[in-house]
Order: sequence, then structure tokens, then C-alpha cells
Amino acid sequence: MRRFILLSSLLAALVACPAPARFAVVQPGLGCDRATRVAYRTLVSIGYTITDIVPASPERAGAITATRPDPDGTQHQVRVAIRCDAQGAVVQPIEGQVLPDYDFSRLFGYSFKALVQRPDVETPRAGKGLEVQVRVIRPQEAILDLDAAPTPPTAVLVRVTIRNQTARAVAVDPARIELVAAGAASVEPLTGAALAAALLPGAGGQRVRDEPLRCGPVAAGATVTGYLVYAAAPYTEARIAIEDVETGETEGFVTPVQ
Repeated sequence: MRRFILLSSLLAALVACPAPARFAVVQPGLGCDRATRVAYRTLVSIGYTITDIVPASPERAGAITATRPDPDGTQHQVRVAIRCDAQGAVVQPIEGQVLPDYDFSRLFGYSFKALVQRPDVETPRAGKGLEVQVRVIRPQEAILDLDAAPTPPTAVLVRVTIRNQTARAVAVDPARIELVAAGAASVEPLTGAALAAALLPGAGGQRVRDEPLRCGPVAAGATVTGYLVYAAAPYTEARIAIEDVETGETEGFVTPVQ
């Protein structure tokens, strides 16, 4: 019995063991919040689904757990530990296999080092013209962006960014930003009592209440950002109506939901 207990303990220690120190990403001057955000984006960019997140702080190590299906259909679980202080951050990949080949650790390290050079929020980059970005904020990501989940599973939060690089002012009515799931009719954002019921108490819900996408003009050269909430569905595209303020003409167009 004792040998069995010792063997079990050994296997438990081997599973999800940190990769060797050479795979740790050391980033002097990188703050706790940004280290957590970049680690999150790195895991998503290499195909993992985030299942749990604990933001890092100087007082407490952070961690992100994620999974990805293996070719045989089993779920491959990995973890990233984040330690930070006034000098910077150390981000350590943790393999989820008993005998790892460290492919995950290598890929994570390369991807993290590339993403940390880029901004955390990819805004539209149109040099000219009008561009609209509609991006779903998933629950785990909301913990980073909004400090807490803002909606229950029955609703989905999107962040809309409108960049007007034209010479004319345009007007956007949030009620005319409709989302479409495959094979379904378009839906409008929640308003009134339905919106109030879809926002959770706490920091996340309050941020959405404070920063909605507002109806009104977007001046030439300006960028406007705000949140909208919809009934939960796997949305693939957004249908948007934009009005030219000077002429009053309205033009509709379609953009992917990211």
C-alpha cells in the first residue's frame, strides 16, 4: 500500500509540472496586469480555450489554465504561472503531460515574445475611410478588461469601435447594429429592462453601464468605442447602418464579428 501511495504521489507531481527554467519568459519592466493580458492573448492565439484565470499581482502569483483538443479527441490541459514585482514579470509555462515534449512551452514562449511587442487592444487600422470593429468580450477576457464578468451566460457582450477616417461626420445608432448567427434572423442589442436584467452587479456590469456605445455623430478623424449587449448566440456577422450627417443618407454594410 505504501508503494502505491508513493507511486501515485510521484505521478501527481509529474503531471502539470513546470517546464525547465529555460522555457520561462523573463520580461524586465513588464507589469502584472499586462503580463496577464499578454499570456491570455498568447494562449488564445495558439489555439487554446481559457478555462480559468487568476490575474497576477505583486502580492499574489497569477495563473491561467487552458485546454485544446488533441488529435485523438482528448483534451490537452496546460497552465501558465505568472509572477511579477517592481522589476518585471516571469511567465512560466506548465506542461499537462506526464512525459512532456515541451512543444507547448516552446510555442508559448515564441508567441508571447511576439505579442508583447504589440498593443493589447487591436483597434481598426484604416488609413482612410470608415471602419467598424465588433468584438465579443468573452467571460474570461472580461475579468482582465472589466475586473469581473458583466453578463450571465444568457447574454453576450460586444465592444464596438468606430474609426472615421473620412472628411465627413457620420452618425451611428446602436439600435441599428444588428448581429446575425448562422441560419438565424438578425437581432438588435438589448435595451431597457432586458438590458438591466442582463447586467450582473459588480465592477463588470457597472463598466458596461458607464461605457455604452452611444447614439450620435462621429466626427471626421475621430474614434468612438462602447459596449452593447445581445442575447447569447454564436454570432458571425454584424449588419450596421451608418448615416452621413451632412446629407442624411444612410448606407448599410456587413462586418465580421470577432
